[in-house]
This record gives sequence, structure tokens and C-alpha cells, in this order.
Amino acid sequence: MRDSQVGKILSIDHPILQAGMPWISNPELVAAVSNAGGLGIIHPTAGMAPDGDIVANLRQNLRSVRRLTGNPFGVAFYLGNLRVEELVDVAIEESARIAITYGGSPALFTGLLKSNDVRVLHQVSTVRHARGAESQGVDIIIAEGYEGGGMRGPDENPNLVLIPQIVESISIPVVASGGIMDARGFVAAFALGAQGIQMGTRFVVTTECAAHSTYKSALMGAIDTGTVVAGRYHRPTRLLRSDAALRLREDTPDANVDVAGQWDADMGPMQARSAVLDGNLQGISYCGAGVGMASEMLDAGEVIKRLVDGAQTIINEIR
Repeated sequence: MRDSQVGKILSIDHPILQAGMPWISNPELVAAVSNAGGLGIIHPTAGMAPDGDIVANLRQNLRSVRRLTGNPFGVAFYLGNLRVEELVDVAIEESARIAITYGGSPALFTGLLKSNDVRVLHQVSTVRHARGAESQGVDIIIAEGYEGGGMRGPDENPNLVLIPQIVESISIPVVASGGIMDARGFVAAFALGAQGIQMGTRFVVTTECAAHSTYKSALMGAIDTGTVVAGRYHRPTRLLRSDAALRLREDTPDANVDVAGQWDADMGPMQARSAVLDGNLQGISYCGAGVGMASEMLDAGEVIKRLVDGAQTIINEIR
């Protein structure tokens, strides 16, 4: 795994990415992951007040991460954000070198980013989108299985079938994302053809993550049925099980409703902020299907160490 193409392209020791999670991919978490040899990924909204300026917040976060680590780290860009062009400009101005794009066409900014010496990773959930992203010049594909938290692909493809098909369809490296929580998932991703992994939920339950302690405790107390998928008929979104999430799961599409606007009002990032930053679990929060394995609070560096050491043990046992 040390010879992974993902590690070489990103100049990191271990092909382990910490997902750029809204509100809680804070500088301290990002730096801790990067200092441990993985790739920390900052989110523009990390720690931001509800009425904050997302562009100014990203600039501050980038400078904070740089004070905490000299190792590579990435920036997550939701391509549907109305101010995404400004966010990309700020990242370039602040000399960011790795970008993760999702929720839109890679044709939008891949050329601009790469012309400024930025490595580009694009998240997809289908073979068709993986091929399209490769044709636009991205460096690495992040294959998002249905197991992951937050908005999911409508085709409901789990990693077991998604990753091999994407790997066989493109020539650039693939990172597996969704439901990976420990060394077993790490090894399994490589067995499926991926050359790296991305984890979100497991990195929430770390000492460095800015998530509220009540939210972290809820994740640690969850079991295998701890998530639900709401909005299944329009914008599937995996949420931590709650009364609000269960109500949303029963919603059916209405032809007279603006789907994007309704999703934003019901399950958009602003709706999740209260839970993850303030600990108000009466609403909704994003969470991956592997949450039942996030039962222990660890330092981010220890998470990576257990992934790397555990993977080697598994490989040795298989041999």
C-alpha cells in the first residue's frame, strides 16, 4: 500500500483521505491527519457561524492549517455552491495544491485548477461519471458507494460492485469511499482495485474533530441500523437515525415541488449544522452506514496507525 499511485500523486505516506465534511473538517483535524501521513481535507464551512462569510472562512481555515502542518492537505469544493468560483479563486491565491470536487461537473474548474498546479480529485457514484471526469483531466477518482453519509447517488450502488466496475473502466487511480471504518475495509478496498480510501464518519469520532461531544457520543452509541436513507426518490441522503430522519424517509416526490430547494430546506448542510456543531440531535445529521463500528474515541493519528498496522496484519495472515 505504500507504493499506491494515490500516495505518489498526492505525496502522502498513506493513501488515506479524511473526507471534507461540512462544518466539522476543521484545521486541527485536517492537520492531525496530514501530520500522520494521510491527507486531511478542509471544508470551507468548517467552524463557520450560520451568518458567516464562506469565502473569508475558507481563507482563514487554509492559513490555520498551514500553520499546523507542512504536509499536503486538500480542499473540498461543492460545485453546487453559489460562491464556488470565489472559493476556488481563494484556494488558488492561498497556494492550495489539492482539490476535491463533488456535486457537479468536473468540467467547471478542473482546467483552471490544474493550470495552477493543483491536483484534482473528483467524487462520483457511477461508471459514466468516472469516465467523464477522467476525460476532463482529473488526477484521481473518488468512488462513492451508497454506504457513505450525506447525499448519495440515486443508483444505490454499494462499494462491492461500484469500485471494480469503475476501476476497470478508467486508467487513473481510484479511491474508495463509503462505509470504510477500519483496517478490514482498507484491505477490502484494495482487493476491489482501489488504491486508496476516504473516510468521514470514523474521523468525526476523534479528539481533534470540532464536532459537538453530544454528536460524537451519538455516533459511538449507534449500532448497525443507526442510519436511514431519506429522500430516496429524489435526492437520497444517508442520515443518523432520528425521529426527524425517519419522518423524512417516508417523504415521496411531489411534481409541483422544487426538488433542490426542498432538499436544501429539509436535509441541506444548514439543517445538519445544529446537530454536528451545537449537539442538537432533534434534527438531522449526516452519517455513514459503518457508524456501528465507530465505538471508540481516538486521536486522528491513532486512527491512521491502526489502519496501516491492521492492514499489514491482515495481509500477513492471508499470505
